[in-house]
Amino acid sequence: MKILVLPREETNPYQDLLYGEMRRRGARISYLARLTPSQTVNVLLLPAELAMRRLGGARVVHLHWVYAFGVPAGARFRLVRRAMQAWFAVWLWTLRVLGMRLVWTAHNVLPVTPVFTDDLGARKRLVATCDLVIAHSKATLDQLADLGIVPRRSAVIPHGPFESAVAPASLRAPGQGQGPRRLLFFGKIRPYKGVDTLLTAFAALPPDLDVHLTVAGECGDETARTELARLAAKSGDRVTLRLERIPETAVTQLLQQADAMILPYRRITTSGSAVLGLCHGRPLVVPDLPGLAELPDDAVIRYDGTVQGLTGALTSIALADASVLAAMSSAASAYCAAISWSEIAERTLTEISEMLGNNIKKS
Repeated sequence: MKILVLPREETNPYQDLLYGEMRRRGARISYLARLTPSQTVNVLLLPAELAMRRLGGARVVHLHWVYAFGVPAGARFRLVRRAMQAWFAVWLWTLRVLGMRLVWTAHNVLPVTPVFTDDLGARKRLVATCDLVIAHSKATLDQLADLGIVPRRSAVIPHGPFESAVAPASLRAPGQGQGPRRLLFFGKIRPYKGVDTLLTAFAALPPDLDVHLTVAGECGDETARTELARLAAKSGDRVTLRLERIPETAVTQLLQQADAMILPYRRITTSGSAVLGLCHGRPLVVPDLPGLAELPDDAVIRYDGTVQGLTGALTSIALADASVLAAMSSAASAYCAAISWSEIAERTLTEISEMLGNNIKKS
């Protein structure tokens, strides 16, 4: 089975883990929009590239995110975003004309940052074109339905585990060792992730509480960097900001040093950072959002989404006994151990094969 993929996400191991297992089962995976060094040129060539790939026998396109259509000029000019939305519609139309089948994995109900002038309208057109929508949880399908978007065919296939660089059993157990209780936010820093809320909630903790917070992740917005530094300063040396991309080789060490991972999202569909934390045996503190509902309750402290609620959750995790954290860590590791990329790849290929079979029968 030949599967064309868009886009190629270099900084997220998700695709390598998924397609590595799919290749072992005979799937032939190729990435679209990589013909030239220019993102804009590659996007403009997409319809022609589809036609060429179709002549080569490809029938299935697997779309993950639409940000490939968010060309650099679109960030500054609304007219460019409108033009790219029209080009996205042309690309979807080309798929249909060529008799190709489209699979979309709904990592996000809507783009986390705007791509088109009307992202909701683009989503509706996308799902109307799709032959299969894959969601990581039923909550994702429910959120799409709330927006009036109901796929013709869908499947729930969970997000797979992210492996640590060392054996999980050799990682430091949360709560062990001397010094303050160490909390961590890790991930690309964007407005919807609520890092400003976290710093505000952390600053409200009692000054005598022995706790430290590290915020680690790339932040390319200078205005946001300045604001986060201002908020962090309210907590003095109890907060460390590492507003930079953390090399993959350093991620496991960063997580191992933490006693808990704090993810104060304002909204979320699927969190790879949450899965990463669980697979390193880290307890989580998260808001009570539908997109996070399927995280294991025994490994998670949930709060109501308010600053006050987050301050209370941070206090609870900071004061938790080491045995409580150890039990949460065990639950986190057990959750990840129950999910395998082998099974995820098998289910994905089965759903695609059944989709092709059903479409063949109808045509």
